[in-house]
Amino acid sequence: MTSSVQLPGPVRGEEHAAAAETVIHLVREHARLRPDAVAVESGETLLTYAALWRRVLVIAAALDEAGAGPGDRVVVRADRSAGVVAAALAVMALRAVYVPVDPAHPVERTAAVVSGADPVAVVHDGTGFPEAPAGRVLPVLDVAALPDPPGGTAPPERELPRAGDAAYVVFTSGSTGKPKGVVVEHGSLVNYVGWCGSLVGRSGDGSPLFASLGFDLAMTSLWVPLAQGRRVVTVAGMWDQAALFRARDPRYTFLKLTPSHARFFDVLAEPPRYARATRTLMFGGEGLDPALVRTLAPRLGGVRLINHYGPTETTIGCCAHVFDRGTEIGTPTVPIGTPAWNTRAHVVDEQLRPVPPGTAGELVIAGRAVAAGYLGRPADERFVDESELGGSSGRAYRTGDMVERLDSGALLYLGRRDDQLKVSGHRVELGELRHHVLSVPGVADTAFEVVRGPVDTLAAFVVPTQPRTGADAKDFGELVRSVLAGVLPSVLVPGEVHVVSRLVVNANGKCDVRATRERLRELAG
Repeated sequence: MTSSVQLPGPVRGEEHAAAAETVIHLVREHARLRPDAVAVESGETLLTYAALWRRVLVIAAALDEAGAGPGDRVVVRADRSAGVVAAALAVMALRAVYVPVDPAHPVERTAAVVSGADPVAVVHDGTGFPEAPAGRVLPVLDVAALPDPPGGTAPPERELPRAGDAAYVVFTSGSTGKPKGVVVEHGSLVNYVGWCGSLVGRSGDGSPLFASLGFDLAMTSLWVPLAQGRRVVTVAGMWDQAALFRARDPRYTFLKLTPSHARFFDVLAEPPRYARATRTLMFGGEGLDPALVRTLAPRLGGVRLINHYGPTETTIGCCAHVFDRGTEIGTPTVPIGTPAWNTRAHVVDEQLRPVPPGTAGELVIAGRAVAAGYLGRPADERFVDESELGGSSGRAYRTGDMVERLDSGALLYLGRRDDQLKVSGHRVELGELRHHVLSVPGVADTAFEVVRGPVDTLAAFVVPTQPRTGADAKDFGELVRSVLAGVLPSVLVPGEVHVVSRLVVNANGKCDVRATRERLRELAG
C-alpha cells in the first residue's frame, strides 16, 4: 500500500479589482478632483495635477502630429524632470508605448536600445538626443519647446489606453550581449500601483525620484505617487544625501532604496535620520540582510519597513514583506513576503513540480503581475503557461530565483539558480558581460564576482591570449575596462579588472572565482 503527500498550491495574493483601467485614468481623475495639488516638484518648478494634465495633452497632440499612435513605441530620454514625467504620461495617453533611455548610458548602449525598440519618434526635455540611431530619420520632439495653449486651454482628449494595451518597455541586461525589452501592459501596471499603494498607505506626501527612470527602483517612486494623487519630487543625484534626507513636513509617504544605497549612506560622517524624511522605508533590488536593518535601527524611529521583491518581468515588484525595526528576524535574509494582488507564487523543482514547504525551489510568478513578454521575441523559455504548473492557463514567469516557503506562508529568498548577479539593485546577465569582455582583442577567458561594500561593484578576472605580467598586465586590464565603459552602463563596468594566467577550476569542472582570487593574492604576496 502506498501513500501520497498532498503538496500545497501556490502562495496567493489577495484578489482585488483595479481602481481604474490604467494609471492614465487615475492621473486624469486627480487633475479633475484635485487640480491644485502638486503632482511634480522639480527644483523650483511646482507642477499641479491640472497643469500636468494640460502638458500631457499638449505633448500627446505634438506626438500625434509627428506620426505616433496606438501601439507605436516612443523613446524618451529619461532625465529626471517635470517635462519627462509629462512626456511619459503623454506617450501612454496616446495609447503608444513609453521606452525610457537612461541619459547616463554610453552612446553604443543607447543605440542598441533604440535599435531594439524600433521607435517612431524620440523625445527629450530640452537636453537634445545625440544618440538617435544612424541611418534612420526619426522625429525628435523637444517637449521643453512646446508652448502651453493660451488661456489655460488644452487640446482635446483622445481615447485613453485600455488594460490590455502595452504601457512601457524597459530594456534589461540580456544573456546574448544585446539588451532585451520587457513589455508591460497597463493592466499589470495599475495592479502594481494599487497593491504597492496599499502597502505604503496614503499618509505623507509622495516620494523622491532619484534613480534612473529605466530602473524599476524609479518606476515605484514615479507611478505609485501619481496613482495616489501625491507628489513626485525629482532629485538630480542618486547619491545626494542632503536632497534625499532633508527634513520634510509632511514627510514622504515612502522612500525606496536598494540595500547598497543604505550601506553607502550609513558610512558617511552624518548618516541619514530616516524618520525626519519619510514615513515608510522600502528596500528593493537586492537581498536584505537583517544585520543591515539592525545597523540602521537607531535612526529609523517609527519608520515602517518594507522588503520589496520582483524582477522587471513581474512588473516592478510581485512580493513584499512589511515589518518594523523591532521585528525579530530569524532567517538569513529578510523574507520577501507574500505576492501582490491577483498574483500567485509557485515554488517548484526543475520539472516545474511543487516542492514541500521548507524545501528550496525555483520561484515562478503567475497572474496579473507577469509582463507580456520580451519585445520581438514571441517565445522565451522563461515565460511559461501556468497550466504547466497545475494551474489554469495564463502567463507565468520563471524568475530563476531560489526560494523557500516558510511556515508562515511567506517566501524566503535563497539566491540564484542561473547566470545572473545583482549589483546595487541592477540585474547583471553574466552572459552579456562575458560577451563584451571576450570581444576585446587579446582576451581568452573571463569570470566575475560581486565585491560587497558600501557600494557593491563588479570584479572581472581576465585570461589573456598571451602571457602578461607587471605593468603590461595592468595596462591590459585598463584597456579591457575602458572598452567596456564605452559600450555598457556604468553598473556593468567592473570596478576591478585582474589579469590572471588562468582561472581556477573546481572538482566539478566549474570556474571557482573565489579560489581564483585567493590564488591572485598568493601570487601578489
